[in-house]
Amino acid sequence: MKDKRLQNLLQRLDKARTEEDVKAAWARHLKLDYDTSDDHDLYSPQVLFEFKYDKKLSNASQFAPVLAQLLYYLHRLKYHQSTKPIPMEWCAADKNEMVFGNVPDWIELYSDDGTRFDWSLPPSNPDPRLVAAVRAHPAFRKVVVRDLTIPAEASALMAELDQRFSPQQGFRFGDKKLITEDNFEDVYAYWAEIFEESVRNGFKPSRYFVNDIQQGRTQVIADEGKVHFQVGPDEVRIKKILAEDYQRFWSLYEKVRDADVVRGILAKVDRLTDDSARRREGGFFTPLPFAAKALEGLERTLGAHWWRGGEYRLWDMAAGTGNLEYHLPAEAWPYLYLSTLHPQDVSHLERIFPGVDVFQYDYLNDDVGNLFAVSDDIGTSHGFSAQGGLEFAIAATWKMPERLRRDLDNPGLKWIVLINPPFATAQKGGAKGANKADVSKTLVRERMHQDDLGEVSRELFAQFLYRIRREFRGKAAWLGLFSKLKYINATNDQKFRDRVFRFGFERGFMFSSVNFAGTSAASQFPVGHLLWNLAENRALEGQDIVLDVYNTQVQKIGRKRLRSEHRDRFLSKWINRPDGVATFPPFSSAISVKTTGPDIRDRISADFLGSLLCAGNDIQHQNMTALYSGPYASAGGLSITSANFVQAMLVHAVRRLPKAEWHNDRDQFMQPSQAPSAEFVADCTVWNLFHNSNHTVAMRDVDYAGQRFQIPNHFFPWRLADLQGWEIGAVISRCSCGRRRIVSSPLGCRHARYRPKRARCWTRAGRHGARILPCWAGCAPASSRSRLGTPVGGRYAAR
Repeated sequence: MKDKRLQNLLQRLDKARTEEDVKAAWARHLKLDYDTSDDHDLYSPQVLFEFKYDKKLSNASQFAPVLAQLLYYLHRLKYHQSTKPIPMEWCAADKNEMVFGNVPDWIELYSDDGTRFDWSLPPSNPDPRLVAAVRAHPAFRKVVVRDLTIPAEASALMAELDQRFSPQQGFRFGDKKLITEDNFEDVYAYWAEIFEESVRNGFKPSRYFVNDIQQGRTQVIADEGKVHFQVGPDEVRIKKILAEDYQRFWSLYEKVRDADVVRGILAKVDRLTDDSARRREGGFFTPLPFAAKALEGLERTLGAHWWRGGEYRLWDMAAGTGNLEYHLPAEAWPYLYLSTLHPQDVSHLERIFPGVDVFQYDYLNDDVGNLFAVSDDIGTSHGFSAQGGLEFAIAATWKMPERLRRDLDNPGLKWIVLINPPFATAQKGGAKGANKADVSKTLVRERMHQDDLGEVSRELFAQFLYRIRREFRGKAAWLGLFSKLKYINATNDQKFRDRVFRFGFERGFMFSSVNFAGTSAASQFPVGHLLWNLAENRALEGQDIVLDVYNTQVQKIGRKRLRSEHRDRFLSKWINRPDGVATFPPFSSAISVKTTGPDIRDRISADFLGSLLCAGNDIQHQNMTALYSGPYASAGGLSITSANFVQAMLVHAVRRLPKAEWHNDRDQFMQPSQAPSAEFVADCTVWNLFHNSNHTVAMRDVDYAGQRFQIPNHFFPWRLADLQGWEIGAVISRCSCGRRRIVSSPLGCRHARYRPKRARCWTRAGRHGARILPCWAGCAPASSRSRLGTPVGGRYAAR
């Protein structure tokens, strides 16, 4: 029987063509239910599995990364939110080999708190330092890899598997999971799922929980099925709890022995009854895992437990629901200031951060007159104290709490500004609705206008940064900023970079906007958390800004270098833009002439060949790149002439070629560093002619502005004489009623009297595909052949 099972396994493995096939073969042989949650390959309470296709596990250099990957999973089981027990054994297997090991042998490595290894990397791409530590570990040399292609080893492995997965073995839990300030809410959810009904009446379940997790605060009377909870110095509550459930739970978790951890959990106990949806939903509330990453970055820069010396203060001026500070330990709370615009957020913050200085404050309007009482005149130090800071202690009416003002006036304190300011922008052309139109009309915006900072003053996040610069000038301060990345390289932010945002970059990371609730996966953009040293007066240009890139699972998937260049070096500044001297029909699409509407651009230059639309200068505007036979009707177009033809061809191709991804959405197109070769120019030109953003056409007798125009197409790749011999299939259809119509013309039947409801063109030049469709009247079509004739609308219509 065993031989037959082994033969069946070997046959399935031999047929395996992917890693998933290998996993399925082993799972079927071991009769395991699929549990691949928490990104595990395959999990059981006894064994944690990792499967590969054909890895050659007997090769140490190939096996070590696989074992390191398993240690990543064990690290997550120990520290993160999963309620799964940590198995006693691990297993790695491919189609030819299998190896088992004991989990306790590796506790030292997977229990690392991040001091030695980077646990934010994807498990499939483990930290090289961990891989090296695995290879150097004594247990690594003791593992035995079984080769299924050797009959004796295969039989020995089958016997070993039968023993390991015997029902008589039962469950043996190994290393216990820790309860910390970071995960106690998830542990409570699991605890309440099992015990909440048993501890009702008298106290909240959360109070029993915080007693239960502390070493020595409960006593189990197993034979009576009771647990004694010491809820006070002289008070004990007795609850009936099934002993088996209770013992199983505490075989999974370690009781809390660290007094500091206990104090931190007790300080946050009200969070156990908090409406957690407030932290996850709403207008760009920062996702908690990324907020925790920001706090990790602070500790790497300022030192572990930076709050313990009492020399730092942290102020979040747009605290909202407190997500950015949520994972700070309670011992850091005495050094926090949390302010928010909305009064309803104040009560929420006071509940989850008891004892913290929380106050309602309009950062873009309150106290602005006091802060800017003496003109700053950007670039000078007028209005500042001898230490370089503002005189916060001056006699004036302030809404800012006195304690905060005195701290701001204390030259011995260091500051952390941790903030995710609003992304909203007032639209230049007028917004829909009063709220949108007025969103950025603040006193800070007025000051920015006085400093002639341009369009960036319409953006709320820029207004926050403008006041922050004023407030913390001359102080030892760091800015931890969640925001879009446009302030680093966008065209409209050049003055802001030159005159306001002149700070030293420390570290940072970026992630997709899709991680925010309510955002669209179809229009993702990068959001960054960058840490800046406000005491350094440095231009962004020339700084080496390299960010870690995280996926939605908060795994590091790479690094990205951001370039902050002066806009004079942008590609949009490279091409000559001839002045318009004549009126010409403007296009809103390939074949649509725009005759009505505000701000129509209908001027062309002398020697006009066509129009290049190249709005914006970053990849998010990639789709605003096209060629037209007339001026583009809205902003962003320019005339193509013989003088700028080469530049136009290069700009169009270079803007259209990159693949748009969320992480490069704000990357800028730059001018070439050397003269392009003739071959490159020719390649770009040919590529442009056949790209679907070549919207050039030829049109006859176009009436516009009281004149009749003939529109030639200078960007069609063939001469008419070359095309007249080409045959195309079934372009013309004649219904049984005798009416002739175009079924599938390059114009989508625009000029046909009887148009089908659906029509298509496969290419814009050459052979066109046609679909024979019924007449609208229900007549059956009779197809005919046709030859290409005179160009209509720039693409060749059939007749």
